[in-house]
Amino acid sequence: MISLAVPGFSGESSGSATDGDQRLRRAAVGTWQDFYHGKRTMTLGVDGKATMRVELTGIKARLFTPRLDLDIVWSVEDGRMHRRTIGGRPADKVEFVNKRAGVVVAERILELSADKMVLLDQNGSQKYTWRRVK
Repeated sequence: MISLAVPGFSGESSGSATDGDQRLRRAAVGTWQDFYHGKRTMTLGVDGKATMRVELTGIKARLFTPRLDLDIVWSVEDGRMHRRTIGGRPADKVEFVNKRAGVVVAERILELSADKMVLLDQNGSQKYTWRRVK
């Protein structure tokens, strides 16, 4: 278990689940992009720290912000990617997003290969397809 594990998601599962989680965690390390509400680039570090840059265009960029940078901690437990936002820039926009979307997410990992990661949101209604860029 990494020291920056997301609070509220504790406990070790059976040995095989933990081994599977560790394999998923190792495979997820890297830089990924998707295009949900703008271009999102998420870099997952081996140390449990992550960043996400959201680049908006058009009316969204003018009304909200052209760029949002999030500081995150992450872990994998029970086949889910857990992420918690711990900061970011611009601070007032990060606070707005945290209030609207929440600080903590736990998304089921549906697929994870060398170049593709598919996550399912907590409600089971939205899939996010990420492509590896590094």
